[in-house]
Amino acid sequence: MSSPATELVSTNQCQHLSPRGQHCRMLRVDAESLCPYHLRQTRAAQSDPEVLAAELLESTGNLNTADRVNALLANVTKALARQRIGRHDALALGYLAQLLLNTVPGVHQEHQALRAHEAQQARAAQRKKTFAETQAARLRAAPSL
Repeated sequence: MSSPATELVSTNQCQHLSPRGQHCRMLRVDAESLCPYHLRQTRAAQSDPEVLAAELLESTGNLNTADRVNALLANVTKALARQRIGRHDALALGYLAQLLLNTVPGVHQEHQALRAHEAQQARAAQRKKTFAETQAARLRAAPSL
């Protein structure tokens, strides 16, 4: 049998139920059934994920430069401050941004190598074309035997 004090606490407790079947021990927000933490989580989950993704990816392009990764981090910080994403999601995005920043120099080097290779191929093609044109001109200018 529960005491009146226990009933008062349980009616003021957050109604969130964990995957293990345990109730949250925090006090609920007035006129809500959840504590502030679970209320934020619920509201964040209810927001449109496409809108949130658009907010986070605004001005980030393909994230291959430090400036673009910095833009992503700024957007994550704004979303966290507005309580649009949870702390764990912000930490995960921050970690991924760090990994992206670590790859930026390698991506830059690959792009430089690709551009150098394409330029070399274009020069080789131009040399072949010039050689063929020179040979054709010599054949036209040579006297017939």
